[in-house]
Amino acid sequence: MTINFQGKTALVTGAGSGIGAACAHKFAQCGAYVFVNDIDPVRAESVAKEIGGTALAGDVASPGAWLDPVLERGELHALVHNAGYDLATRMGSTEMAAFDRLHRIQISGPFEMTQLLLPVLRAANGAIVIFVASVHGIATEPETSAYAAAKGALIAMVRSLCQDLGPDRIRALTVSPGYVDTPLLDLWMGSTPDPAATRAHAESLHPLGRMGQPEEIASLIAFLASPYAEFINGTNIVIDGGLTARLMD
Repeated sequence: MTINFQGKTALVTGAGSGIGAACAHKFAQCGAYVFVNDIDPVRAESVAKEIGGTALAGDVASPGAWLDPVLERGELHALVHNAGYDLATRMGSTEMAAFDRLHRIQISGPFEMTQLLLPVLRAANGAIVIFVASVHGIATEPETSAYAAAKGALIAMVRSLCQDLGPDRIRALTVSPGYVDTPLLDLWMGSTPDPAATRAHAESLHPLGRMGQPEEIASLIAFLASPYAEFINGTNIVIDGGLTARLMD
């Protein structure tokens, strides 16, 4: 099966590293022109240079003028909301500023961005909006209530969003990975009392005995954006190595 995105345009947020960078590379490998967004301009520029795309330095919590190059492009075939923000705290010790920042990055910012980009998504005459959610939106652990709430909201949102956008031939989906070996995950693990034990625990939760790789998530997202998946819409696709089967025990 060959995925061909020749003549197509994609925008991936949080694409300076991890899943986002893997998605940017995958779309480019399949022929798409890719806008590489990251809050860190150096990382955005580095990935864009590697794939021959355009760097868009900007905070997804505040979409605005930094999206102008995408609007000027005229058409957007794939919008991948990947930018994330980790918050692992218990109820009673969660700072509300951090809670609000999390939800701005994960929900309201992407919602606003999608609205701003509707003209170019409609002009594509067949587009997709993919939100990277998480298994924590459907089955979770302690100390993730704020994060789980945000990811669960994305999963619920696309069920309505697909109905709003369907008449414009725009599909909406969430993808829910399990633990994925990314720099963001490393940062969180490094903040725990015993990072090695935390990693071993995360790996043990997956029946396959390992965490996912960014490229595995990117391959799924590229497939979902391709003509092979044109009838997949308004749902949540879990890619977790069996993690939720264990969390739901």
